[in-house]
Formats: sequence, structure tokens, C-alpha cells
Amino acid sequence: MKTMTKALIAGLALTLSVGTVSAADPEDAIDYRQGVFQVFKWNMGPLGAMAQGDIPFDRELAAKHAGQLDRVADMPWQGFTEGSDLGNTDAMPEVWMNREAFDEKAADFEQASARLVELITEEAGERDIRRQIGAVGQSCRSCHDDFRM
Repeated sequence: MKTMTKALIAGLALTLSVGTVSAADPEDAIDYRQGVFQVFKWNMGPLGAMAQGDIPFDRELAAKHAGQLDRVADMPWQGFTEGSDLGNTDAMPEVWMNREAFDEKAADFEQASARLVELITEEAGERDIRRQIGAVGQSCRSCHDDFRM
């Protein structure tokens, strides 16, 4: 039993150390954040279409996509690590040169997505929800304008 426990602990330690090393790799960081941004895009697509009237407003569908968006809203920023400014990325050097402003934009997005979930949960009116979807989209655009090529 002790041998099995030691083997499990050694395996876990090895797994964690390998995970740590690969997470620090700039290309992995780029892939990670780009993947999360795809999740943003996947969820903002239907939300934006509802806000613009391209598809009918559906509170249940809006709640699903807003919830998914909010759950990952804080995730991509972890992938803007040192050295990940080079490689296959559209991130501008300003991300690293003006990190405080970049972090503020990230926080704005997180707050906007959280507020969208609140409005849907509180059963706010469709008009207010559509406006908040617009605010989430504007927070995306604002960051792209300043920090994405």
C-alpha cells in the first residue's frame, strides 16, 4: 500500500511539474488565450445577434450563453505571459508596455459580462438585456482597438 501511495504521489508531482513547465511556454500561452477567445466568440455570436434583432430574443438561450461567457471571462488574461508577445499572435506590444490599461480593459469586460448575467437572472426587461449585451460587445471592441492588431 505504501509503495502504491508513493507511486501516486510521484506521478502527481511529475504531472504537476510538467504542466507548470508547459504553461510557461510562450506558444502554449498564446494557444491558451486564443482558445479562450474562441469561447468568447462562440457565446457572443448568438448574444450579439439577439441584441441586433438578427435572431429572436430568447431569454433561456441568452442566459446559457451569458453564463458560459461569464464563467470564462477572467481566463484569457492569464495567457498574456512574458515572452508571449512574440509568435503567432495579434496582440500588440502595448499589452506588455501598458499592462495597467490592459488589465483595466480586462476588468471592464469581466464586470460587463457579470452584469449581463445579473440582468438575465433578475428577469430584467429585454431592452435592458440587449443594451448590456451591447456593453459587453463594446468592452471587447475597446480592448481590440487598443491592444489587438
